Amino acid sequence: MTGVQHPEKYSADPRVSAGIIKKAQSFPEVLAGIASLDILRESPSHLANVDVGWKDGPQYENVAHEEWPKHARSVLVLALGHPRQKPKLDWWDGKGTAGNRVLMSVAKQLKQWFGEKLGQPAHPLPYHVEKGGVFLKDAAVLAGLGIIGKNNLLVTPEFGPRVRLRAMFLEWSLVPTGPIDWFDPCEECSAPCRQACPQKAYASGFYARGSCMVQMESDRTNPVWDDSDGSKQSMVRYCRQCELACPVGAWPQGG
Repeated sequence: MTGVQHPEKYSADPRVSAGIIKKAQSFPEVLAGIASLDILRESPSHLANVDVGWKDGPQYENVAHEEWPKHARSVLVLALGHPRQKPKLDWWDGKGTAGNRVLMSVAKQLKQWFGEKLGQPAHPLPYHVEKGGVFLKDAAVLAGLGIIGKNNLLVTPEFGPRVRLRAMFLEWSLVPTGPIDWFDPCEECSAPCRQACPQKAYASGFYARGSCMVQMESDRTNPVWDDSDGSKQSMVRYCRQCELACPVGAWPQGG
């Protein structure tokens, strides 16, 4: 599999995809899946944001809009489990979050593995779409990691919605690992996630992003102090009530 000169002409055996997933999931509490980049371009979030010109708003005036690599063909999606007993994985310390740094480290190691073992380049992606990333929830669904639940979050069979996401571009046209059609935990659920929201973001029956942003702004202006490592620092603890109320996965209310 080494020395492929024209990755756009290469369609991998399903066993190649399986081997990549096995390697990615060898990292603790990491789930992985593969999606086709061509299909991802047609996903709801990507199409919607192209239609409204998401790169043209004033908030992006000073942002360098990165283009996707020319030879990218597939997306490897990584999901890190985020249990209740590890709340600081998502606390913002001014430079990022601990969970994001774990995923960045995993992506860096996988990039090295792709080069050394498979002779193929890999491109770890930034988190933000405007900086060259992808809409991660759409990518995760297409990669077979789960579905979009009533809480507007990715819900996985293994961890429910308690995951953090990153992705990598690969230059192989790999066999996708999703989406899945056997998993729909929200169908008969009473939606405790919606009842748990402190801003009633689901009051209309649909997710209201504006209400959620009100809560996020409140979280930013009311940081907590953490001195667990001996250096007291201000941390933003974002709301996770809809995540933690979900009964799906290995870490329900008590975990």
